[in-house]
Amino acid sequence: MKKIIIIIITIIFSISCSSTCMEYRSATTAARSEKDLRRAEEWALKALESSECNPENDALAPYFLATEVYLKQKKYKKMAEMLTLAEKRNPDLPLENPFVLGDTPIMTISQGVNAYREQEWMSIYNLSIDAKEKQNFEKSIDLMETAILVYPARLESYSTLAFWAIENQDLEEANRNIERGLKVDNENSNFYQLKADILLKNNPNSIQLQESKSLYEKAIEYSDDPGPIMRKLLFVYIDLGENETAIEYSNKLMDEFPDDPDLYYNVGVLYQRLATEIYDGNLELFNITNKESKPVQILDLYKSYKKARKLSYNSRDFFLQASDLEIEDSSSSLEAAKEMKKIMKNIDDIFIPSIKKTAKEANIELE
Repeated sequence: MKKIIIIIITIIFSISCSSTCMEYRSATTAARSEKDLRRAEEWALKALESSECNPENDALAPYFLATEVYLKQKKYKKMAEMLTLAEKRNPDLPLENPFVLGDTPIMTISQGVNAYREQEWMSIYNLSIDAKEKQNFEKSIDLMETAILVYPARLESYSTLAFWAIENQDLEEANRNIERGLKVDNENSNFYQLKADILLKNNPNSIQLQESKSLYEKAIEYSDDPGPIMRKLLFVYIDLGENETAIEYSNKLMDEFPDDPDLYYNVGVLYQRLATEIYDGNLELFNITNKESKPVQILDLYKSYKKARKLSYNSRDFFLQASDLEIEDSSSSLEAAKEMKKIMKNIDDIFIPSIKKTAKEANIELE
């Protein structure tokens, strides 16, 4: 039945296209009968400008040049230009030779252009990847740029160029390609996430952290799978010193993803960071504190280590929960839990008893 439909369509379309101009007929004859692509190109270029061919809305000549001349010669840049011109001139014009792509009939210039764009983009994209794997970086870039010309709407081209630039430590070039992708689709979650990832490289300052926070939030808004991005945002809160926000956000994450071992591990890391920040940050003050120190200093130091102990306990608990949820055995969660147990033991056996002794000698009530 499909073949019958296509035959009928072909007959109807052939009739509708029978009144083509002389230049165009000469071009098709040269290509299809004489197999002379040079002459076919000459006549088709004349058809582009011929008043008889109605260049205002006649898309046949540029479509012919793209698909039957330049594609066969692998002149992809020229092919892309002609595809664009054909679609601009008359996207709804019936094709001379309709065809079926999968189960979809391709009957108009617009449909044909999209079909050829998709087909040739895939071919050129793969050639670019092959060139990259063979360490021919310059050729791979040129091919990827050609792939963009052929099918500007395929976002993989821009993201691939961005990843390659990141590999070469060229973050400016990476951002340039991300922005090119966002011009095509300004609601693409991956581009916002990648842009934030770049900002967080190489010890970001507070301004870069704030910007990455906004970018991750936008990436989450547009994502179908926001979980991994939300985890990244959690650590931005930590790096910004927004610890209470980070804790609240971690609780929200665990409500949404209660069986995710990676999340529990990351929340364990959150509490670990908070605990060790206090634990390490107070070491110098601990070493100089004695009964002659100000009472408020001794009291604050005591409260600080008690807080570090509580945070360490929470961290250890999350690491253990992550270990319980992991399908495959992983030593990282258990090792992290052991490290937090050591910190708690040091606080219980060394720091708290020493501070209590100092407070007693100074007649200070700690509780």
